Amino acid sequence: MKITIDLRTALVGLVAGVILMFTLGAAGNNGIDGNPRYQVAGTHSHAVIVNTATGQAWSAYMNPNGGVTDADFKGAKLR
Repeated sequence: MKITIDLRTALVGLVAGVILMFTLGAAGNNGIDGNPRYQVAGTHSHAVIVNTATGQAWSAYMNPNGGVTDADFKGAKLR
């Protein structure tokens, strides 16, 4: 079975995918409506979670030698 896709069909599919991507991104939870939006960053031995709506941050050291870790780092962030 040979399937061929013409250029017009591929272009329409690509444009539809890009529009869908932007629509979902714009409708996403951006922290403006009062619901928090979280960002996570880290290295091989350190992790940080930031609530971008309030600026609150939690950090943890994943190093076997230890370090200061927030007590509620592993706890639920939505209450």
